[in-house]
Amino acid sequence: MRPEFEEYRPRKIVNGHKHADGPWFWNRYSAHPYVGCRAGCEFCYSRSRRYLGGRDPGSYDSHIRVKTNAPELLRKELSPLEPDILACGDWQMPAESRYRLSRRMLEVALEQGFPVVIIERSPLLVRDLDLLKRINEDTWAGVIYSISSLDPDIKTAFEPRSPSVESRLRAMEELSGAGIEVGTAMMPIIPFLGDDEGRLEEVIEATRDHGGGFVLAGGLTMEGEQARRTLAAAEGLDPAIVPLIREMYGWTESGKPSYGPPDEYSARIGRLVRDLCRRHGLDYRMPRFILPGPLAVNKWLAERLFLESYDLELEEAGKHRVWAYRKAAWQVDDHPENIECIHRGEGLNGIRNIEGIGASISRRMAEWLSEWTQTELVGRSTPI
Repeated sequence: MRPEFEEYRPRKIVNGHKHADGPWFWNRYSAHPYVGCRAGCEFCYSRSRRYLGGRDPGSYDSHIRVKTNAPELLRKELSPLEPDILACGDWQMPAESRYRLSRRMLEVALEQGFPVVIIERSPLLVRDLDLLKRINEDTWAGVIYSISSLDPDIKTAFEPRSPSVESRLRAMEELSGAGIEVGTAMMPIIPFLGDDEGRLEEVIEATRDHGGGFVLAGGLTMEGEQARRTLAAAEGLDPAIVPLIREMYGWTESGKPSYGPPDEYSARIGRLVRDLCRRHGLDYRMPRFILPGPLAVNKWLAERLFLESYDLELEEAGKHRVWAYRKAAWQVDDHPENIECIHRGEGLNGIRNIEGIGASISRRMAEWLSEWTQTELVGRSTPI
């Protein structure tokens, strides 16, 4: 059945986030031209009514809403904003081949001087490699390909209409060859099907072999229609895992599942992916792009704090410690004064006077600042 396209003209397109999305995609803004997706992956969190504006989740992959004024709105809304990383576009087929809105949005990002990060399953993105290269020369462009598993049975069960994994890897290789920072979002990892060491390592090795520099791991969310479809897909592949998934998510026959897997499960998988990435010479986070300027050191320090909070999560540290680092990262990221200058003039007390920065974190920041003075950072983070 062919998808139905509904053209409309929204009043707004840019979502501004209170904090940078650290240590995941690092974006401060996002803008996308379509609502719904023809690929219709069973596990996609965007099937939720909150992402569809209350629309029937069952129409997610058959009724695609098209924001025909997306490029014009993007230009208008980016103009007064301070440049920062923009998660942009949607190269789904057949919408993008027909409307070409994502390409035009890249043109706006280039014109306005905004770096972009793109999270995709579609190899159609390489059509616009010319623009990505120009953005990367001017500021930065990063691409993250979503690959849950290399297992063809898992692909068929959970994302039967999405582009082939092989085509995504070929696109990754082409982007990497053109100097674009590229890696893999291993999201979602399917419990009891795609979470054993062998399957995880396959994705990491394929990323490395196709020029990728990092792999991000994320668990399976479960909500509403998306949860029901995900469980049905799992049952079609292996009925024996249905009770295991239900138990993991506390999902009784008459109740609702937890939104995410248990913390201890997420931490265990995160540690395993981290260890595998290190074994194969990849990062387990995407290095942050940092625009040059007087506050670049703050962004660099915030990156270290975000990474520390993530590692503490993986080590199952107390939630208060995790939150202390995360809140410190937010404070440092948004601080209006150059923290290196503060430290140079006031020493450790100057850092401690920043709201939300305790004694132990201020000492860590002072140690990191000694590294910063030896770093020639021009627009990029050091590798993790």
